[in-house]
Amino acid sequence: MMPPVNRSVLQPSPNRWRLGSRIECERIERECEQIETQTPPAGVLAAWSDGECSYILREMSADSAAPESQDHVSKEVYLVHEGGSSSAVWAIGKSAFCKVKSWHPSMGLESETIAFVREHVPQVPLPEVIYSWIDEDRTFLILKRVQGLTLRDAWLSFSFLQRDLVLRKVASICDLLALKTSAKLQGVSGNPLPERFLAVAKDGFLGPLTSTESLKYFTIPGSNLCPEIGKAFYLYHADLGPGNIMVSEDGSITGILDWEAAGFYPRFWIATKPSIAPGLNFSPSIAGIEEFEWRKRLRMELENRGYPQASGWYMEWRRARPRK
Repeated sequence: MMPPVNRSVLQPSPNRWRLGSRIECERIERECEQIETQTPPAGVLAAWSDGECSYILREMSADSAAPESQDHVSKEVYLVHEGGSSSAVWAIGKSAFCKVKSWHPSMGLESETIAFVREHVPQVPLPEVIYSWIDEDRTFLILKRVQGLTLRDAWLSFSFLQRDLVLRKVASICDLLALKTSAKLQGVSGNPLPERFLAVAKDGFLGPLTSTESLKYFTIPGSNLCPEIGKAFYLYHADLGPGNIMVSEDGSITGILDWEAAGFYPRFWIATKPSIAPGLNFSPSIAGIEEFEWRKRLRMELENRGYPQASGWYMEWRRARPRK
């Protein structure tokens, strides 16, 4: 039986960590730049440099030692974030993260979404995927660390002009993504979307839905009220909070993180999501700054670019169609 998600990474011995039930990560006291640029040696799934050392991933051997207690403190690999009981993130050295998330077969993979965006919208700055896999009831995703600060951490140091420039750049990324369309509301692999704000099902997923099915789904029961549902659905990140936007000191965007909820949505959702989602607030809050400032400004910029905003409809629809 798999342990809780926040115990997915355990350390059996110095410089070695178990990632789930079958992959191990080892720290090696030398650089491995050649390994990164060449085919990994036999038995090595992935490798990357981390300053004066390197890390490798490989299949766990049958005689691997049992992991030590979770109380073991490691300065190289350590837990940095917990998302309730369903997700957790570990730092691996100075240059990588390991994201672990609960999974079931109907879900898409973040690594597949990142690969899709990299292929079809290459202008969008993305994190580099080192390796990903499914391990029973959870997914593991090893990502290179994106340089810079989160927009949340950089906001106070930015001038008003820099803030406006970042805002327009993020809205332009929405424009670029929306050029890619689908005939269905769905993830990039044809999977249901994990958008709890639009889901009625208890598991928080919806879709795939055709245009006709979406019109029925989004019409408020007992009325004809529904935002315009066209024939196309638009690629959208759907979680553009200030913690998922990485920036440099000069305001350049160095990476957009967390593509788990990305997929093809109705056009109205692109500007409506910032209107109603407190998860896009500054968190933790910033002294002297309204916590909803970012999402308010993003919504206004998207509206100015022609994206319809339907927060009034949404509140009525959500009351009529609460999650089960």
